[in-house]
Amino acid sequence: MSDMTTSPPDDAEPDDAPAPEAGDAPAPEAAGAPAPETAPAVPPPPSSLAPRAAGWGPPGKIRSWGVVAILTIITCGIYGLFWQYFMFNENKEYSGEGVGGAVGVILAIFIGIVNIFLLPTEIKNIYEKAGKQSPVRWTVGLWVILPIVGWFIWLYKVQTAENDLWEAAGAVRA
Repeated sequence: MSDMTTSPPDDAEPDDAPAPEAGDAPAPEAAGAPAPETAPAVPPPPSSLAPRAAGWGPPGKIRSWGVVAILTIITCGIYGLFWQYFMFNENKEYSGEGVGGAVGVILAIFIGIVNIFLLPTEIKNIYEKAGKQSPVRWTVGLWVILPIVGWFIWLYKVQTAENDLWEAAGAVRA
């Protein structure tokens, strides 16, 4: 194969074969080279793996609100801290906005009531950034006024809204 930018050496013999025209491909057998392989066409990726619009990161993990509730109760609230870290962190990675996981946990430890209103607000902001109607807003936090059952309702509403968001972004339920 010759480089088109350098001239042939002076002692090179001229080629007796006619030069191929622009649209003709040289016959591989005549040149003594193996036939060039054509690359197979690559199918487009599935819609769930297609590149997202600019500004969107990977979707978060879909979680069962019941499992979150049970693990939070069994671990005396420790799993709840991990859950809040992951929720805030996934929201920040996906939308590029929000407080993030570390700040979310610090708020949960020192002034936990803030997260009851902040998490639904972050979810609402992501929905609105995507041009959709949000199923939650800060007022969902008022459910915790009801003793015991209010927390379960809040958790159900927040986790369901988040799961719907991740499914719309291409995440798959396990």
